[in-house]
Amino acid sequence: MKKSAQVLHRGFTLVELLVVIAIIAILAAVVVLIINPLEITRRGRDAARLSDLASLQGAINVAVQEATSSSAAILCEGTTAPCNGSSNTGTRASDGTGWVKVNLSIQNSVSVPTLPIDPTNNTATHYTYCSDGNGWEINTALESQKESGKAGGDGGNDSALYEVGSNLALIAESGGSCTY
Repeated sequence: MKKSAQVLHRGFTLVELLVVIAIIAILAAVVVLIINPLEITRRGRDAARLSDLASLQGAINVAVQEATSSSAAILCEGTTAPCNGSSNTGTRASDGTGWVKVNLSIQNSVSVPTLPIDPTNNTATHYTYCSDGNGWEINTALESQKESGKAGGDGGNDSALYEVGSNLALIAESGGSCTY
């Protein structure tokens, strides 16, 4: 009597491994498409932009309300109106010499130790300040699809830029006190 040798096969075949890897790859691709990490990053940068501009708007409004001198002296500290600045070329000093020409460092009610800058802060996406001595405006471009509607609904003259301030017609492609 001959005994037949029993061969035990343990493990997976190459075909089984390839099928599992293909399924995992398809699931990963679907998850990346649904989550869209680039849009989430853009939303995060836009949230920082909206927060920065809201903080600056509040600080400048308080500075104008607390001022005892003319609004031109407050909104264009150390220079004559019209004045302007940009976060990608100006300094972050909050004493009126930075890209915002309002001295926010001497205010009692507001503490702004340094001026914020745009999260990307390049030539395409940055903060821009302008004042004609009576009013002021700060604007920026928003990146995310979710926040892009805020640019058209902010009351400003440029539907491509998000604008805050007391005169939203100061920064314009043509015709404003500050052009870009």
